[in-house]
Amino acid sequence: MTSGGPPKLPGGPKPPGGPRLRSTRLNIVEQSLIDTLERLREQPAGPRVRELRAKADVYERALRAWTTRPPTEEARAALLKLVLELNVDVMSLGKLPRV
Repeated sequence: MTSGGPPKLPGGPKPPGGPRLRSTRLNIVEQSLIDTLERLREQPAGPRVRELRAKADVYERALRAWTTRPPTEEARAALLKLVLELNVDVMSLGKLPRV
């Protein structure tokens, strides 16, 4: 005998409590933060590096908090924008002549 519902397809809805797939946006945020922190470690210490590191730490904490409480779509978009801007700032910092 068969059950009364439609067949379960591999791409269909997953049961609650199963493994969650992370969104592309969150993966981009995570990888950008990893890259940013790595670049900051390569920079000589200074006020600007400390400022950018502090921003990265705040963004990283926000991302970690989302593992227990998923973000809204607006929050995801906002953090993505902030992290990408930070990444650009850090890359620009690396292009400045070292004193």
